[in-house]
Amino acid sequence: MVKHVRCRTALSVSKLPGLDWALNPYKGCAHGCLYCYVQDVTSFALDRPWGSVVEAKVNIAHQLKGELAKGVKGVVGVGTVTDPYQPAEAELELTRGCLALLKRYRSRISILTKSDLVLRDLDWLKDWEGAEVGISVGCPDDKAASALEPGAPAPSRRFDALARLTAAGVDTYLMAAPIVPSVSGSDGVLKELVQKAADAGVRRIMWDGLNPKPIASKRMVAAMPTLKADLEVARSGTWSSRVRIRLAEECAAKGITLVDAF
Repeated sequence: MVKHVRCRTALSVSKLPGLDWALNPYKGCAHGCLYCYVQDVTSFALDRPWGSVVEAKVNIAHQLKGELAKGVKGVVGVGTVTDPYQPAEAELELTRGCLALLKRYRSRISILTKSDLVLRDLDWLKDWEGAEVGISVGCPDDKAASALEPGAPAPSRRFDALARLTAAGVDTYLMAAPIVPSVSGSDGVLKELVQKAADAGVRRIMWDGLNPKPIASKRMVAAMPTLKADLEVARSGTWSSRVRIRLAEECAAKGITLVDAF
């Protein structure tokens, strides 16, 4: 269900590294990823199953125009607590409307998405100095990923999108996150993840492990009881260190820069 709402402001101060502002055209996300911890940090729609309700800020472009006219400076993160290219965007084009304004004002932007719908806006992005696009893939296998990310486009489609963006000259990176121990934490899967990023022309990978937040953890175990063990493993600093070492080795072999997400 998509509700149309109105927002008071478009931009909020971001506390994420490298981002000055956050722009989120939607609240909630229809991708319904089991591990998503947005509800843990925003308390959005706690009375509804995650992914079942989305709020679309239908006046966000209008609000953004006024804020940009006041001389907002810095990097704008597009999609910090929602996916700016989730299914509703195909019809509503709220993200696209905001991008038109951000480009007009020569803003620097950083988009993060799990969707190949971002290719629709390649006309805006391909010659935009100061724009980067990150696409999130935590598991390269389509079938395995579908269990964790029931509403998201398949990883194969996301890698194809990365390849097309990179070929068009867009500054891209792979967000390799989250790395779920039993699904994508093996040496073989980590190697495949880096290989597919390299095949797409990506020169930078940002990575993050599984963050066992309370609400997200409860959702994961309810949907897939076997993930309870993964949550315990993810709390281990030893496991996280091993994953980083393996990713660093694979990235070094491919000439890819590895960056810690947080």
